[in-house]
Amino acid sequence: MIVTVEPKETESETNAKSEAKTHIYGIDQSQVRKPTRHNSYRLFALGVLATVFLLLIICANVQMAFGVSRQLTFDELADLCQDEKEFCYETALLGNCFGKSVKAKLLAKQCKCSCESAQHRRIQNCCRTVGDHDMNFCLPLCGYNTTVNELGSALGLKCVSQLTTWAYCAGDANDNTKCCRGKGVEDKCLSFCKGDVPTCDVQSIFSYQPCLMNLKKILECQMENLDGKPKFDPQWRPNCDWERK
Repeated sequence: MIVTVEPKETESETNAKSEAKTHIYGIDQSQVRKPTRHNSYRLFALGVLATVFLLLIICANVQMAFGVSRQLTFDELADLCQDEKEFCYETALLGNCFGKSVKAKLLAKQCKCSCESAQHRRIQNCCRTVGDHDMNFCLPLCGYNTTVNELGSALGLKCVSQLTTWAYCAGDANDNTKCCRGKGVEDKCLSFCKGDVPTCDVQSIFSYQPCLMNLKKILECQMENLDGKPKFDPQWRPNCDWERK
């Protein structure tokens, strides 16, 4: 029986083969590693971007939870008021349909959806900013289209302490007393016209219940005297009776 023993490669022969492969394929080992290192950098960068994006989403959700105001956008108006033209979206965002001028009234009529949406977002922003964040469930009642029936509902009774905030935000730091007097609002209710309800104590507020009969006139005056830009003070807080005790 004949046993064949293959000769062992010398170190020089091994190096020669390696160089030959490199020559044939035109690949340098150092060049092979570079793309791998480059891919690691790319993955790291993508990870950082994903983390930043996630943090931005979390911050946005926290802001919404704590009632930070948010301006209405062109795209939101386009989605809310699809039957209106772009001109209406621009008009509403600029605040040109607010106030009692002839031009503003015509624009408010022509661009009803856009103007009302911008109007609603404005008062909502005020209520979110200066209102009690623990009472955010009351925000549906913060609006220029709130009715007497809604204020008398179960939610309205739960949220009666927020009436001072709603009155302040509806007035937008304007004193509409003269307008209210002209519409026949009772003297006892004129404080609502300048957004200054004397109390936020629940029992005291119920004494103003007859003023709800003047709600429509009061809201009309408040809307007629709105400026193009919000005027409310973000630092304003209701001066409640229980805070002085």
